[in-house]
Amino acid sequence: MAKAIHNEAGVKTAVKRLLDKHDWFWFMPPANGFGRTGIADILAIKSGVFVAIETKFGKNMPSAMQKAFIDSIRAQEAFAFVVRETTVDVLAMWLDSFDKASSAVAARQDVDTKDGATMLDALRILLADA
Repeated sequence: MAKAIHNEAGVKTAVKRLLDKHDWFWFMPPANGFGRTGIADILAIKSGVFVAIETKFGKNMPSAMQKAFIDSIRAQEAFAFVVRETTVDVLAMWLDSFDKASSAVAARQDVDTKDGATMLDALRILLADA
């Protein structure tokens, strides 16, 4: 059973642990007045797939600038998710399915339709929150 998450810092920690577990390269752009406004909390890449992750806790919603950033990433056909304490497990499902599918592709094997369905189910949930 996963540890209880009590704040946004806990969501960030959980997401970073998942990305490390699945061997994604990730970084957190500094939040200061000199960068792009609204940039996601965590930017990650693996096997040429880019993911931007905005973390939120409770009823906190992405700001207008954060929504605009998410929309700009999605417009480039990359992934941008809002992950909350209630959807960390959904991100874990997506990452597991991504690993299985990309391993199958690398081995030139058929992707198990169950993994594809799980990935799509997770996407439906993660994409709904922005």
